[in-house]
Amino acid sequence: MKEKSKALLNALLLVLTLVVNFLGASGLINGLSQKAVSDMYPTLLTPAAFAFSIWGVIYTLLIAFLIVMIVKTNDDYYKQVINEISLLFWLTCVFNMVWIVCFSYNLIGLSSLFIFLLFVMLLFIVLRLGKIQTAKRWLVPAAFGMYSGWLFIATVVNITAWLVQLQWNGFGLSHALWAVIMLIVAIVLTMLFVMKLKNALFPVPIAWAFWGIYKNVLAIDASGAYKELSIVAVVGTALLVLLALFQLYRNKFSILPTV
Repeated sequence: MKEKSKALLNALLLVLTLVVNFLGASGLINGLSQKAVSDMYPTLLTPAAFAFSIWGVIYTLLIAFLIVMIVKTNDDYYKQVINEISLLFWLTCVFNMVWIVCFSYNLIGLSSLFIFLLFVMLLFIVLRLGKIQTAKRWLVPAAFGMYSGWLFIATVVNITAWLVQLQWNGFGLSHALWAVIMLIVAIVLTMLFVMKLKNALFPVPIAWAFWGIYKNVLAIDASGAYKELSIVAVVGTALLVLLALFQLYRNKFSILPTV
């Protein structure tokens, strides 16, 4: 398949993904919006509602990337991008749509599987982009750095909701303690991912999610019972922002280092 055809198929699949996401958010799939389903399984790791506005940033970057890719299919860099990531991108779109449908039908366990597969495909995309990065190219690594980072924390939240659905007792530990443990593990994993991916934007949506978690905990914790969780969320936000800035510095103020 020629690069132009691949680019157009990328765009078509993204449009379909956006349509399915709109249907899911609007409650037009199974009569339940994603928020309504999420509210059925409250967790201490679910960010405040405002945090999910980051989807607008992510999809705007993806749309811009696809438009540029279609227009510049003769550009050597975009030819490489198209050939390197198109198949993986198609899979991300399929997994994204199936995840939305499963979640809307309250199949939280199955949706956890598909969001995890979506995240893994995005990791492969970011890794491949790192192998072809050239100077002054920011749009593609920005789009997939933000997308993969957000999907990491979304995967954690989705799996946590599944555990709530299963009524898992957490080996007798409190929900607050498990939330603290999960946030610490998420910070450590983010550091490891950044070491491997070298994408300076990967930690940014995770930091945003941590801030959303902090604000959500404040809203529900009138008694101060989750003080430790609030502290970990705030400190985690700061650490993740510093991690992003440090990687940006290591990349010589580029989202990805030039190969």
